[in-house]
Amino acid sequence: MSLTKHDFIAFVRQSYPRGKDHLDTDTIETFLITPYKDLASANDHMQHIAADHRKHLYYMGIPEEMEKLLIAASQPKGYKVYVALLKDRKWKGGAQLEPKLKRYLQANTKWKGKDGEMVADLYLHYGELMLKVVNPFGEISFPLSEIERL
Repeated sequence: MSLTKHDFIAFVRQSYPRGKDHLDTDTIETFLITPYKDLASANDHMQHIAADHRKHLYYMGIPEEMEKLLIAASQPKGYKVYVALLKDRKWKGGAQLEPKLKRYLQANTKWKGKDGEMVADLYLHYGELMLKVVNPFGEISFPLSEIERL
């Protein structure tokens, strides 16, 4: 597992319904694994997803946990496993998201189109894709799923 070669020592597994294709009848469950370089951050993530009954912390200081992580990473039959990493590149939301973002901002902020250029970017927070929108008057962050639902 190449992530362990980059000083990641803990990995948080959580349920990931977004990764399930409802037309795929062979997949039993989907998981998201988030790597951490320190145990405290991994524990914070675990507390944030306390209600997830499928959560698990793989800690590399325990050999049995490394074995379990390698099994999970191999994507056993019926399971899909995703890794929570974003490439270092500029995010472009696509034409279908732009009108949804405008509706969301009109409904949830006092921002107006004339307030200046807005810049949107994705980031991960406890395994969830978040959208940060910045304009000359400030910034807001919210789950990308709120836009996708519109």
